[in-house]
Amino acid sequence: MVMPTLHVDKPAADLSPDADERIRDFLSRHGGAGTPSARDELHPSGDSGWSEIYAADGYVLRCDWSRIGSREEMRFAELPPDDRGQAH
Repeated sequence: MVMPTLHVDKPAADLSPDADERIRDFLSRHGGAGTPSARDELHPSGDSGWSEIYAADGYVLRCDWSRIGSREEMRFAELPPDDRGQAH
């Protein structure tokens, strides 16, 4: 089965090597991109932040990231529409 090509509006903070694939998979399972398609925020220190991709069915793909020295950590979660208000 050939998957349709989906535009990926990737947040600049998501530098993971599989970011495009993860976002395409998420959007294909949740009806495409929602409005807004993506948001992100950088902490003033530059050491942490978050990004969210919004799907048409209300789901949110959230990435919380942090950097301490040379160590970087990214945590991903798919939030159902009921949890969307808790993501911010």
